[in-house]
Amino acid sequence: MEPRILIRKDPVRWGIISAANIGVRAVAPALQASSNGKLVAVGSRDTKHAAEVYAFAPNVRIYDSYEAIIADPEIEAVYIPLPNSLHAEWTIKALQAGKHVLCEKPLAITREEGEEMVQVARDNQVLLMEAFMYRFHPQIVWALEQIRTGVIGPVRLVRASFSFDIRAHAENIRLQPDLAGGSLMDVGCYPINLFRAIYDRSPRSVAARVHVTGPTSVDLATNAVLDYGDGCFGVLDSSFGLPSRQGAEIIGEAGIITLPVPFTPGNYDMTAFVTKNGQMSEQNFSGVDQYQLEVEHFSQCMRSNQDPQLSLSETLENLATIEAIYEAAGHDWPIL
Repeated sequence: MEPRILIRKDPVRWGIISAANIGVRAVAPALQASSNGKLVAVGSRDTKHAAEVYAFAPNVRIYDSYEAIIADPEIEAVYIPLPNSLHAEWTIKALQAGKHVLCEKPLAITREEGEEMVQVARDNQVLLMEAFMYRFHPQIVWALEQIRTGVIGPVRLVRASFSFDIRAHAENIRLQPDLAGGSLMDVGCYPINLFRAIYDRSPRSVAARVHVTGPTSVDLATNAVLDYGDGCFGVLDSSFGLPSRQGAEIIGEAGIITLPVPFTPGNYDMTAFVTKNGQMSEQNFSGVDQYQLEVEHFSQCMRSNQDPQLSLSETLENLATIEAIYEAAGHDWPIL
């Protein structure tokens, strides 16, 4: 007889390391609204900013250090939205303390760094997942199902863009080389993740160019063409110097799926489009909190002893793709 796996029903107790806006204003309320988790504490050197969570979670503990979150025995899972260069250090510390970790994208700066994080998670028998909240939105789930069932035929080309203009904010962490900033690391990783979700493999070759300007050595813009073999391509552009925009066009031999706002739709209603034989149809989606869907998935995996939907092998391959793009463009950062 196989051993019976006990599935716990009590809410997962979460802590957040850092008072970054995405943590305090997006993930914290998502945790409070989730069906299977609750926020226990936030750790930050900026306790005033962290205290914003009191507006919707008055009983949350506020710590003045990251270490306090890791040391808190009540906390089971940790969300880490720190700058990219700090992901590995604090994820590894949390994993070694027996915490399950949901770490913001990109998981690491390089594949080698990511492999170390994955090994620590396995050694300590805890879950680790890269936080790509958009993958849990119904429009992405729907689009991938249309592709899987052949609605638009074999996919041959995916175009994806993501940009916003922060040139006037030199202090922004996304522009700091010592924090592993750059448009590819911050927003270009979304198209890479989407390409992988669609093609289910890594590119066999990459052609890329980056634009670096001003006192920073990070890429202000990256453009890349990824060859996935068998006539399948991914084309991405990411930028910190263009107007706020995003979009994805998935082109198959028999049709096209267009997602006007694939990555950060917010809680607004969304419409996707399918074009076949010259005719366009709409697919409408009610607004949802994709952060809530993400944390509920992770909490469910913890309680049911399941692997997360976003696999660590996929994450590591995507980190290798980021490295390949920088290498193809002749850009040294963040590959030192």
